[in-house]
Amino acid sequence: MRTALALTSLVLLGCGAAPAPVPRVEAAPPPPVLVRSAPGVIVRTELDRVLEAGPGAFLGRVEIEPVMEGSQFVAFRIAALRDEALFSGVDLSVGDRLVSINGQTIERPEHAMTVWSSLRVASELLVVIEREGELRQLRFAIVETL
Repeated sequence: MRTALALTSLVLLGCGAAPAPVPRVEAAPPPPVLVRSAPGVIVRTELDRVLEAGPGAFLGRVEIEPVMEGSQFVAFRIAALRDEALFSGVDLSVGDRLVSINGQTIERPEHAMTVWSSLRVASELLVVIEREGELRQLRFAIVETL
């Protein structure tokens, strides 16, 4: 599901981490790109495929930047969505601020990994964004089958 891939990538990109360069002998297969089965629904087996692909499969798909008020971290702002096909149908826009994912703010890498790990057993994916001063929720039920 593109939704799972897109939103899960925000979990990882929220920490601002970048993958270390890895020499390649052969071209790596692309990460799984999932098709939404139904609006507001992520099928568990599809989400598991995304999670198994690992965090490195998501890095580089979104450009984010920290938002600071003085020396205080506030959120990450989406500066660019680099994979338009991946984010089609997901209500995210350049300029949105990532507030939380499943109730967890993403300020440091360990926060991102906590959320990443929790998705293996979560019953929903709830992303809170701020757009033009207004909070919005992107909510997706995680189900075993449709």
